Amino acid sequence: MRGLTYKYEDGTMALRDVDLSIERGEKVAIVGPNGAGKSTLLNLVAGFRMPFSGRVLIEGRELNHENADELRSEVGLVFQDPEDQIFMPTVEEDVAFGPRNLGLDDIDARVTRALRSAGIEGLAKRRPHRLSYGMKKRVAIAGILAMEPEMLLLDEPTSGLDPRARLELVKLLREMDKTMLIATHDLEAAAEIVDRAVVLNVSVVMEGTMSDIVMSKKVLQDAGLELPPVSKLFDAMGRMGYPVDSLPVSMDQAVAELTRVIDREAKRTSELRGPGNPRSDRKSRQSDARGNGD
Repeated sequence: MRGLTYKYEDGTMALRDVDLSIERGEKVAIVGPNGAGKSTLLNLVAGFRMPFSGRVLIEGRELNHENADELRSEVGLVFQDPEDQIFMPTVEEDVAFGPRNLGLDDIDARVTRALRSAGIEGLAKRRPHRLSYGMKKRVAIAGILAMEPEMLLLDEPTSGLDPRARLELVKLLREMDKTMLIATHDLEAAAEIVDRAVVLNVSVVMEGTMSDIVMSKKVLQDAGLELPPVSKLFDAMGRMGYPVDSLPVSMDQAVAELTRVIDREAKRTSELRGPGNPRSDRKSRQSDARGNGD
């Protein structure tokens, strides 16, 4: 995207001068508050909203009215609400609809691969509208995967999911070997999935890792974003005298950071007591005990 700018029909500015590149195989999160332009950005990249100012290039080819249908096969957009995307009587028919409509070959093989990639092989004959919301999300993803696009665009993939379904979907996306652009306000889930994040609030505010972004509290505040709970915990630890190298966002990051803090504090305590001085250790414990008694 180069200088990408878009206004809604009423003249409201949705995006202004957005410059962003996604490398093949990279997973990138677009984070920001409601109304920041995240969904609009995905729709522009997918060729669903035109005209716009600036340029969108997919594999080096500039998106325009003439080639939108052709380039759309290179990207697959998964809507926020799977109900907007699922409409066929069975799961396998729904997943087959896209490739069949595009006139692609080997439809049965495509459907089988897509169902396997989405982890729903056993649901092929089921009626999608009777599935749980989390399974509907997977059916919607499989429907896009069946067309074998180079890039997945996902709009708020974890919204509306219960904790277990959310955890399973995050794991699925993290392990999937696909280029991804994910619009989300779920910073914790994004940290588990993506390589890089972009804070968007009509314009690009900041780029970096999720840890970089949560360390920039003013950026988050100005963008209307809130620290994930685990980041808040480590932020509080820093104020209590246990500084951290970076604020973790995911649980794996939290475990790694906590291990560093514990090791550092243990080393510091050992140095204060001095090597081979059990009496010093005993006095320290007695002093602690008296303090607790007071």
